[in-house]
Amino acid sequence: MKIKTYDLSKTLKKYSNEWIALKPEGGKVVAVGKSPKQVLDQSKKKGVDHPVLTRAPKDYGTYIL
Repeated sequence: MKIKTYDLSKTLKKYSNEWIALKPEGGKVVAVGKSPKQVLDQSKKKGVDHPVLTRAPKDYGTYIL
């Protein structure tokens, strides 16, 4: 199985300090909100039952883990 990678740097900058729901295939933003529940509910209304949830950092920068 091949692992897919996505560069979300531009996306995360756009939605600073908010929760984001992404389509599992392709990484397209389907919902944005202030809480994971809000974003999950919006995603389900749009037909995406299992989105990838993440929170964009308030001060986006480079992180090395």
